[in-house]
Amino acid sequence: MAATGKSFAARFARWHVLIDNLERTEDLAHLAADHQLLEERLAQVRALQTTVEDLRSQFRAATARMRKLAGEGDVVRTRLSENLRGRYGPTSETLIRYGIKPKRIPRRRSKKEPLEQATATEAIEAGSAA
Repeated sequence: MAATGKSFAARFARWHVLIDNLERTEDLAHLAADHQLLEERLAQVRALQTTVEDLRSQFRAATARMRKLAGEGDVVRTRLSENLRGRYGPTSETLIRYGIKPKRIPRRRSKKEPLEQATATEAIEAGSAA
């Protein structure tokens, strides 16, 4: 086992090894107070690890519930926004007040405009190829 690991698991594993090995040694009685203190700390850490696992379980359950509620809320919001679009029209600026993006009104372009755009794109490509 590495003596330099800084993770909680590595540190607590080293504590456990030290505690077990000190219990088997009788000629180190002067370390009994520190041995007892380390045992208490290890017990407290184990209790906290159990608490963390319980909280992690609660977090997962709460997150799953939150996902379910978010999906249900999205369905209701969509229904409301579609009703508002039906009432005011899909392009109405009034929808912005409710946080709904109105549909853009498409602009008609002249037939000449796409040709000029294609020519500009070809010029750019020719310039980058050179």
